[in-house]
Amino acid sequence: MKKNILITGGSSGIGEGLARHFYNKGWAVMITGRNTERLSNLASEMPGLQAFEYDSLKEDQEAPLVQFIREHWKGKLDVLVNNAGHVALTPIKGISRKTLEEMYTTHLIAPSLLTAGCLEFLTLSKGQIINVSSSHGIKAFPEISAYGSAKAALNMLTKIWALELASLGIRVNAIAPGPTNTAVLANAGLPPEIIQAIHQSEKTTIPLQRRGEVEDIVANAALLIDSGSTWLTGVVLPVDGGISVS
Repeated sequence: MKKNILITGGSSGIGEGLARHFYNKGWAVMITGRNTERLSNLASEMPGLQAFEYDSLKEDQEAPLVQFIREHWKGKLDVLVNNAGHVALTPIKGISRKTLEEMYTTHLIAPSLLTAGCLEFLTLSKGQIINVSSSHGIKAFPEISAYGSAKAALNMLTKIWALELASLGIRVNAIAPGPTNTAVLANAGLPPEIIQAIHQSEKTTIPLQRRGEVEDIVANAALLIDSGSTWLTGVVLPVDGGISVS
């Protein structure tokens, strides 16, 4: 039977990689993003893909997604992937309330509200929730206190939800990517020379001596989602070349 998956932040990077993977497997795929042109292009490239504009910083963004699942997917949802997010450098000196609120809204409040909205569907399917966290939520790095603490909190939410939802047959896990070749730093507004310096610095600290590719993350996320791991819940899986234990 065809499965249905909702991936937030699915218009680029890891989210797009996951969308392509499961679309190619014949799943019904819904993605969200803020770049309407990119969403439209992906929907044209992958006929049948459902693409919704979604801004996690705005209220009630989850409502149209929940309504679509109820009306057009007949309440069927097998997997929810909370992936939408962004990065901002936040040294504690000069940190602002606005930056903190945006980071915590994006990585904690929005996925919590979307997950709550999808619970009725996931209960019916005995489905799964996958939270896309980060190695920054496991290992401390300087000047990234807002992002790192948000991802650490998402890791804890993963474990809390796993306990809370187990009786409903819903499994909850997280994947924690390390430094991965996506556009996230460019999207954060960092200039190319700074991005290059960050990439070089990260590479030298990764035990496996290379940055990750989207395919690395997708392959391991797919193992959690679409394998025999039906007795696995509450896991935060680092996929980071060993950086979180270095």
